[in-house]
Amino acid sequence: MAAPTPPSPAPGGPQPSRADQLAARAKLGGGVGRGPIGDFFRALGRGVTLFLANLAFPRPRAEMPPPTAIRKLLVIRVDERVGNQLLTTPLLRALKLGLPDAQLHLLAPRQGHAVASPHVDRAIRWQKRDAFRAPLRFLDLLLALRRERYDVVVEAGHWSAFSLTASLVARLVATRRGASIGHDRGGSARFLSHPVPHDPADVSEVPAKLELLLPLGLPARGLELDTGLGMASLHDGDALLARARLDGKPVAIVNPGARFADRRWPPQSYGAVCRGLVERGLAPLVVWGPGEEPLARAIVDFAPGATLAPPTDLGVLAALMRRARLVVSNNSGPMHLGVAVHVPTVGVFFRGDSARWGHRLPTFAAAEVRGDDQATLVLEAVDRAMGGSGI
Repeated sequence: MAAPTPPSPAPGGPQPSRADQLAARAKLGGGVGRGPIGDFFRALGRGVTLFLANLAFPRPRAEMPPPTAIRKLLVIRVDERVGNQLLTTPLLRALKLGLPDAQLHLLAPRQGHAVASPHVDRAIRWQKRDAFRAPLRFLDLLLALRRERYDVVVEAGHWSAFSLTASLVARLVATRRGASIGHDRGGSARFLSHPVPHDPADVSEVPAKLELLLPLGLPARGLELDTGLGMASLHDGDALLARARLDGKPVAIVNPGARFADRRWPPQSYGAVCRGLVERGLAPLVVWGPGEEPLARAIVDFAPGATLAPPTDLGVLAALMRRARLVVSNNSGPMHLGVAVHVPTVGVFFRGDSARWGHRLPTFAAAEVRGDDQATLVLEAVDRAMGGSGI
């Protein structure tokens, strides 16, 4: 039975508000909205913590060692979203290739470990909740990191958003002689020996992240993303395709879900995209995450020739993408995953932010949609990403 779809307004009738549209999309596919009350209390808590930290810690003044003297460095990326971990991999590659004799450690949650960058020598598990649930274990981690005596600590959060957690960890981990690097935003400069100003010309996330190489005098080593995801799950991915009778066919992975409702599109819109993919000789496989099955099922109902994927974990999803000819995804983690496994990828954007979250790569194309009837824009992006050659 088809899942319910958001009602369409009658011609000439009252139009639903933006809030009503987002609520309908969240109900259909499990997305969540953004709440101003939660943001307010989060900002209040951050302000109090920042005030206390300013009283407790002197400003770091360590000098940057020459590259030949760097033997060990730590990159801190505490964000739990897979997409943001993937966006950090060009920085990791540049650091390792620029400092081949140094040990590169990454402090990240399990999502960062799952990404499995080939350039990380040691991945250290970060669990933010330990600060409240297991304070002794959290303290042991910080002390162990300090004993590593890192020559350089890089706080690699977004250039636009001050991460108090990551800045505090960078300050606590860096010893008196250890240099610390991060973007200069919010109150972060208070915790860093080498705050890096963001160049407004670098609107794209990956080039902006590579600005953190400047204090080290290292060059960037490309804008491509890296991941080992999917390599260990290729057999499972192949078995899934065989059960779906898609083995040997030119599969297009379609990911209509996203964490936030304002990054989603109605099922009939993605259904039109899937029909266009079928016309181009591709076999759409609609994937979905927790709470998104009704959305995915509704899309398949709108698109004869499309197939509903069974439940998949991150590794199997990456394996499917490695076997696919194309990925079409909302601006979300799976979009960046498609780029990372080097398959032509189309990103569907709804908020005019493709310049920041898109990729400057020949196999990536962005579609900026402004309405529910603009599937043609997505299909034009498909042709660009695939070089206009169909399958």
